[in-house]
Amino acid sequence: LAVMLDQRRSGTGLLTSQATRRALDRSLPSLGVAVVGAVVAVSLLAGQALAGAVPRSGYLAWRTSTSLTGEYLGSIQYNPFVGIRQSLVSSSTVPVFSARVEGGVDPRTVYWRLLTLDSFNGRQWHVGSGTGIASIDDIDAFEAPSTAFRGPVTRVTSTVTIAQLQMDWLPAPYAPIAFSSPDRTVDRSLRVKRDDGSLRFDALTYRGMSYTVISQVPVPDLRVLSLGDDGNPSVVFAAAIEDGAFDPGDEPPEYTTRSLPDRARFLDLPDDIGNRIPNLARQQVVGLETDYERGLALEAFFKMGSGFQYSTQIVPGHSATDLEAWLLDPSSPNYRVGYCEQYATAMGVMARAVGIPSRVVLGFTPGSYADDGTFVVRDRNAHAWVELWMPTQGWVTFDPTPRGDGVNPGALETIPFPVARYLEVALPEPGSPTQPTLPGQTPLEEDPTTDPSVATTVPTTAGENASPGLPVPLQALGLGLLVVALVAALPVIKWGRRRSRVRRLEDGDIGAAWVEIVDRLTDLGEGPPLTATPAEIARRAMPALAPLAVIYARAAYGPPGTPSAEDVAAAGESFQDTEFQIVGRYSLGRRIASRYSLRSLRGRPGRRTVSRRRPRTGRPPRHDGA
Repeated sequence: LAVMLDQRRSGTGLLTSQATRRALDRSLPSLGVAVVGAVVAVSLLAGQALAGAVPRSGYLAWRTSTSLTGEYLGSIQYNPFVGIRQSLVSSSTVPVFSARVEGGVDPRTVYWRLLTLDSFNGRQWHVGSGTGIASIDDIDAFEAPSTAFRGPVTRVTSTVTIAQLQMDWLPAPYAPIAFSSPDRTVDRSLRVKRDDGSLRFDALTYRGMSYTVISQVPVPDLRVLSLGDDGNPSVVFAAAIEDGAFDPGDEPPEYTTRSLPDRARFLDLPDDIGNRIPNLARQQVVGLETDYERGLALEAFFKMGSGFQYSTQIVPGHSATDLEAWLLDPSSPNYRVGYCEQYATAMGVMARAVGIPSRVVLGFTPGSYADDGTFVVRDRNAHAWVELWMPTQGWVTFDPTPRGDGVNPGALETIPFPVARYLEVALPEPGSPTQPTLPGQTPLEEDPTTDPSVATTVPTTAGENASPGLPVPLQALGLGLLVVALVAALPVIKWGRRRSRVRRLEDGDIGAAWVEIVDRLTDLGEGPPLTATPAEIARRAMPALAPLAVIYARAAYGPPGTPSAEDVAAAGESFQDTEFQIVGRYSLGRRIASRYSLRSLRGRPGRRTVSRRRPRTGRPPRHDGA
């Protein structure tokens, strides 16, 4: 604006009168001041207005060190979010705080909580907007009574001394019920996050800061958690009781159930989460009856197999930050390899996908014992774990990180019998009735272009076959309905065929998945030749089909036998990946046209699939499922 006015004064302004030019000259400084003031005011007001729209998650490293020379002369801060970003790579021994723990609990089992994270944005967990923070003078209890733990608790007194931790959240065992500090300014600056009792400090912790917190550490009651909705032992615990591995006691325990306030907030997932992660979660909990059993199954999924490894030697970078790829894509960087961030993020999302309210906790593992009787918690003890809501108890801790040093015991370690073996007996046998639908469950990868509610029965009376006594408008209506039914019939038939094959694949019929993909390619006009091998078909079609081709060929041409559960799972993943690639490769118009193609419905001689339930006999099937 100043430049423009200056140019005006130097140009056409020369034609103006001397008085006008002098007035303009006098106005330029005031205009400059006004412009600067307006810019400052707008910037400050806009910054204040938009501050709430910019989350604290996603823009800072998980761990920030102000150290000048490695582990010396600095402090460490942990930003309040946990995700798949793979940024917690520190293994330093910097002491962040020390604590003296007294009470009826082994100090080596005390986890130190900073705060819980209740919202997931597709990549990271963070504190949502629905959390209330109150002054300690305005509350009767640190944690809201509606969410406080209702099971047995152990009273613990912890005296904490801050070393190199610089945070606005104070580490404390869950759940605090009293707080005091020799520094009165700390007491006056303390606030509480009501949904979990986390301690918020309206400043930053400093070296030498000391406080004492009294907590009631939950001790979940297995006798209560082992019961189903009908008051009888659930399927896993019933099997353990029958084997004599678990003693529920002579007297039935007393308990009450309660609903979680604002339950939807702890079940919310982004709309673009997709189907693959929920499908994977449902596979782990099929046949289980209670949320506690499902939580145990999810923790066991990460800790006891499926190729998961604990390591801090991971490849950082944007290509390694997708949760779905980390869980399901073997070609992804760091596939199923990581540390607490990845495992807590994954289990929290999978729990919500099967209808269990979850939240991720940011804090520390117990630390190491020092000669003076205190426990020293170091930078490398920074940790993230998961809590799931159990209606009969409250928030119960689960820790899915598969560390081999035993410093992070989870719910599985509290079970007095090898629970993994009994989780397996809950799986339904092939041919058993379909398991009840879990909360929030949707069918596997249903084709959005078809409507399963549309009947597949075609009317036999319409058009010229209609009754001659009907008025012409009704005959036209009947003809229109016939056309609609015919238009819908082919997609519905193919939708039903795909559903049937997906169910057969889940029962171990690998050939069903192969036949479905071959039919899809045939309808798209790229049907494989009869002389091609499965490997050739996969190379010609798309890379995602290769694992299914290998497994199908091995099952079709190998020795007779039953495909392993690993082969069935890998075939299912390859099947889903191939369908995703089909969607990405072919246009919507071409995919819709393929729904009306008759190529795959004409049949090919000798159709045969490879079943997990029925041994193969006679001649092997053709390569393409025909």
